[in-house]
Amino acid sequence: MTDTAEILASALEAHQAGRHEAAESLYRQVLAENPADPTALYLCGLLNFESGRVDEAEVLLRGVVAARPDQAEGHAALAGLLYWRGDYGAAVEGYRRALVVGPDHAGALVNLANALRDAGEPLAAIAAARDAVERLPGQPEALAALGGALLAEGRAEEAAESLRAAVAADPSLARAQSALSLALLNAGDVLGALDAADHALAADAGQVEAWFVRGGALAALHQPAGAAEALEQVVALDPARAAAHINLGNAYTALERGDDAERCFKAAIAIDPHLKEAHASLGSLYILTGDPVAAEQHCWLALAVDPDMVVAHQNLAALAAERGEPDQARLHRQRAYSQQNLFVEASPRSERTVLVLTTAEGGNVPHKFLLPADRYTRINWFIEFAEEGQAADLPPYDVVFNAIGDPDLASPTRAPVEAFLRVCDRPVLNRPDRVARTHRHLLGDLLGGMDDLVVPRVSRIGGAQIEDAGLAACVAQTGLAWPVLVRPIGSHGGKGLTLAEDEGDLAAVAPARGEGVYVTEFRDFGRDDGLYRKYRVIFVDRRPYPYHLAISDRWLVHYETADMPDHPGRIAEERRFLEDPEAVIGPRAMRAVEEVGRRLDLDYGGLDFSVLPDGRVLVFEANATMLVHPEAEDGPLAHKNPAVHAILSAFQAMVAGSRTG
Repeated sequence: MTDTAEILASALEAHQAGRHEAAESLYRQVLAENPADPTALYLCGLLNFESGRVDEAEVLLRGVVAARPDQAEGHAALAGLLYWRGDYGAAVEGYRRALVVGPDHAGALVNLANALRDAGEPLAAIAAARDAVERLPGQPEALAALGGALLAEGRAEEAAESLRAAVAADPSLARAQSALSLALLNAGDVLGALDAADHALAADAGQVEAWFVRGGALAALHQPAGAAEALEQVVALDPARAAAHINLGNAYTALERGDDAERCFKAAIAIDPHLKEAHASLGSLYILTGDPVAAEQHCWLALAVDPDMVVAHQNLAALAAERGEPDQARLHRQRAYSQQNLFVEASPRSERTVLVLTTAEGGNVPHKFLLPADRYTRINWFIEFAEEGQAADLPPYDVVFNAIGDPDLASPTRAPVEAFLRVCDRPVLNRPDRVARTHRHLLGDLLGGMDDLVVPRVSRIGGAQIEDAGLAACVAQTGLAWPVLVRPIGSHGGKGLTLAEDEGDLAAVAPARGEGVYVTEFRDFGRDDGLYRKYRVIFVDRRPYPYHLAISDRWLVHYETADMPDHPGRIAEERRFLEDPEAVIGPRAMRAVEEVGRRLDLDYGGLDFSVLPDGRVLVFEANATMLVHPEAEDGPLAHKNPAVHAILSAFQAMVAGSRTG
């Protein structure tokens, strides 16, 4: 054995033992005598690369290639360094040179595919990976490279098949497990993706991609708290990953952590100021948190990048409608829904798939809690934008829920809904012809003739009539008795509602140009205690369920403004109503309420009413657009939740056993 061989053996022993300074000193000793010694150059280059001295490592590895251009190992090592640096094009050339002199070099075969993938050449990467799999049968790294190349080309199911084979060949291959989790997520197998991500993290908790997939899978499973925890890990491990900040912001939004969500979206924008998804998400957040000016600003910034971005146009439509700019709202709706009118919210554990007929105009039945996303796949169809023949190409569904609940806003949907129902062979809940009978001015006819029910007279006055004759003259022509309530057609929640004691009060009512109004005779419903009560029952399959009782010292009673939690006595009265409504409103009123449910004949709807001193029911409104939502279990209104859950359970049982008719 020569002296050089002995020195190199000692150097390698020190290198493998982690005594890097001693190893490098010995390598340098050999190179001092023979600067072109390929073994010393190669081993010293690897040591410098491992120690983070990349520039020095590159000099040494280029020396190997110069000294022994006929050896594949030097070319492959230099290509590996270039790949690590992100110089994928140069890495590809290096791996190809290695394969010219060593066609069966395993590392070059596999890593050529990986470098081509990262260089943005997925088809060439797939071809190289298939060659590696053929030359290296059963080799897990080759199978993983093929899976990664297929995944980059968007062929998620094929990628998953190859990556499963890689993991089966080597279960400890954390990177393959991580890539498998992403492939499964992209293929729609959320539960499989979560399992694969967890296996990858069990093998290596530093797998950023696996944490990212875990966050995405938990978000798809509607578990935002778990999603946030996983994505917090991604942000900690890879703070420059803008998509992680966006997804984390979305999870915080779902958790109603607005400040944290805002911070995340702004962090994504700091990474890439032109990231349209971050601007659009920030716009959506600001709508939720009540900052319309900032919301609009970020929606326009998103559209500056992508003028056709659907969610930005949706948000701008909502903002314009809220400002009372119907023409602008319709313009943005047209831009959004002419591109996409069908939105599928898939549930990995779906019990049934529900096609939800909805309208961009508003007035839809709130169905977030009726059809919770963790139990139902929801296909939301903005049907006024339906395309010719689209009904025949819809994704499979089990039942239809007509969420177009306000007949005043249903005109654009009437023809397409009728066309769809002519070819629909699935059960339909809340058939449109029944919803159409709930116009405010038609309730008197629908609910008339009941001795125990008081339905105030209502007149509907069109916008053109008001422009021609003036509001006061139009109201006088109705013959309604003063005082009257005046509200814009299509408004809810008391928005724009005015009590006019006489004609003089109408001067303060200024409907928007072209806007019609409902005028309703006002019936005083105050009690001897000076309080006003508004009861709400929800009809599920025509049966009434108590939902809430709002008690106020003002005639305009809304639960949100009645300050119920500040009045324990009022809360106690509401609790009694929820537990036994008949005991509170009386048998006479209860029978009247039940009859309202039968006459409405809706699968889902509601009634807002009061009870007059003589025991009769005073109807405020009866229609399908009634919101039901659970309260925080640790909040002041948690007593409502048993009644809420009874409504939701009844509705979901109806969906499970839905029938036509």
